[in-house]
Amino acid sequence: MTIRIGLIGCGKIARHHAAGYRAAADLARVVVCCDEWRMDQAQQMADSLGGADAVDRWPTVIGRDDVDAVSICMPHFQHVEIALAAAQAGKHILVEKPMAMNLAESRAIVEAAEQSGSLVMVGQNQRFMPDHRRIKQMIDDGVIGRVVAVRFDCNQFLKKMYPEGSWMFSKARTGGGMVICTAVHKLDLLRYFCGEIRQVAAYTGHTGLNYDMDNEDIAAMILEFENGVIGEGFYLFAAHKTPIPTATSELTIVYGEEGMIHNVLGWHVYSTKVAQYSGGDTNIGLPVEPYANSIVAEVRHFLECIRDGAQPLTSGRDNLGTMAAIDAIYRSAERRQMVALADVW
Repeated sequence: MTIRIGLIGCGKIARHHAAGYRAAADLARVVVCCDEWRMDQAQQMADSLGGADAVDRWPTVIGRDDVDAVSICMPHFQHVEIALAAAQAGKHILVEKPMAMNLAESRAIVEAAEQSGSLVMVGQNQRFMPDHRRIKQMIDDGVIGRVVAVRFDCNQFLKKMYPEGSWMFSKARTGGGMVICTAVHKLDLLRYFCGEIRQVAAYTGHTGLNYDMDNEDIAAMILEFENGVIGEGFYLFAAHKTPIPTATSELTIVYGEEGMIHNVLGWHVYSTKVAQYSGGDTNIGLPVEPYANSIVAEVRHFLECIRDGAQPLTSGRDNLGTMAAIDAIYRSAERRQMVALADVW
């Protein structure tokens, strides 16, 4: 069976989705491309995919009988409306992160899909990066013993990445700034590494260094996981340079009772229990693949889950834990107090 795909949104991230579908030609074919903002982009994408149709209204995609599944690559504020319509039409859904603007919208998507029998997967591609999967295996194998703490950060400059007037500078269109746009990656990855988050404390702010930005471009957070792990994160959308050179451009440090793993100048491991890593900070030589490859892998996983009737690694149901953490972080920053995730569910 060939799974017929409707690609909704033909911007930057959609190009990576398209590459994923090209690489999975044994499983799927894109039959229609939609872009409400630039029809020329939809046509270019359609042409690059071997003659798919091009349209400028997403309901046209949802209404087609020859579409089995959709990739939603639109601005965050449009995710819930499109995903609900897709679920109600019985389409399977791959929606870019964040799943929606908040936990309530995300829950509505998951419930609608479960009622219709549609599969929902969220594009949390960092779980599909080969180096992250290797690190996850090392943690699970106990190479550094019980994990006790994690540190993570990200430094970007938004106005160097997006033009003035972009929807990325608008809280009404994104749902927030650095937290929901970027920290969503590591919050999800750390749930994959360490389990569920119990409570959070956070501060957010505005540097004034981005174009008319009304969402936060700086955030600091402390996480406590259900198993007692403590996490510390710092995010900045106004960084001229990345001060700590890492394998993936985002700092990740995992501290264990018998060692540590970090990605400064490549992935390194120190372990007091595994001989090959006991001589000091050992570079384990993990190759860092192009970022786009993780999205190609993500797309194939989506298609395989449809084929096999399986739940995705980054299912909509699983991703509610990530969206709950984001809601809790924003509530903590607003109230200046610790917030338990149980209180936002």
